Amino acid sequence: MKPVLVIAINFLREQRWPILVMLLWVLLLAFLGLTTEAARQGQDLLFVFKQVAVYVIAFSVFFGSSAIFNDRRSRRILSVLAKAISRQDYLSGLVLGITMASAIYCFTLGITGVWTLGEAGFPARQVWFLMVCLLAACMLAGTVSLMFSTFLNPFFAAGATAATMGLPFLLSHTSGNAEWRLVIPVNALAAAVLKSSFSEPATGSWLPIFLALGETLVFWFVAARIFSYIDIAVSVD
Repeated sequence: MKPVLVIAINFLREQRWPILVMLLWVLLLAFLGLTTEAARQGQDLLFVFKQVAVYVIAFSVFFGSSAIFNDRRSRRILSVLAKAISRQDYLSGLVLGITMASAIYCFTLGITGVWTLGEAGFPARQVWFLMVCLLAACMLAGTVSLMFSTFLNPFFAAGATAATMGLPFLLSHTSGNAEWRLVIPVNALAAAVLKSSFSEPATGSWLPIFLALGETLVFWFVAARIFSYIDIAVSVD
C-alpha cells in the first residue's frame, strides 16, 4: 500500500499546476459570492456552480490520458517499476492520484458551494451529495481514460474515453430508455449536478454512485491486464 500512496503523492506533485488552474475556477465562484447578493442572485450562482463543477470531469480525463505517457516519455516509469513495484500497483497509484486530485477540487468546491449557495437557501447536504456524484464521475472517467492510455497516445485515449462515456448517453436518447445512462454512469452523475435546482433540493439516487465505484474497479482491472503486455521500454514521442 505504501508504494501506491507514494506514486499517488508524486502524481499530485507533478500535476500541481493543472490542479492550481482547477482551483482558480473555484476562486471565481467565491469571488461572485462576495460581490453579489446571494439571496437575490441564487440562480446565477447555482448556474456558475454547476458549470465550474463539471470542468473537473474533463480534467480527470486529461490526467488519466497523459499520466502513463508522461512517465514513459521521461523514462521515469522504468525507474519506478525497477523498485519491485508491480504494474498493478503502479496503475493503482495513478488511479489514487487522479482521485485525490479530484477530491481536492470537490472538497474545495463543496465548501465554497455551501457558503455561497447556502445563503440563498440551497441545502448544504445537497451540495455535498453533488460533490460525491462529481467525485465518483471523476474516478470512473479518469480510470477509463487511464485504461485507454495503456495502449493509445493521450489524444486518442481522451477521444476514446469521450466516445465510451458518450455512447450510453446516445443510446438513451435514441432508444428513449434512460437506463442506458447507467451502463457507464458518468453522464448520469454529471446530469445530477447539472439538473440540480432550488425547487428540487432533495438528495437523488445513490445507485449511479455505487455503479461508478464498481465500474472503476472493473476498468482498473482491465487496464492492469492490458498494461501487463505493453513493452514500456519502447520510447514514445
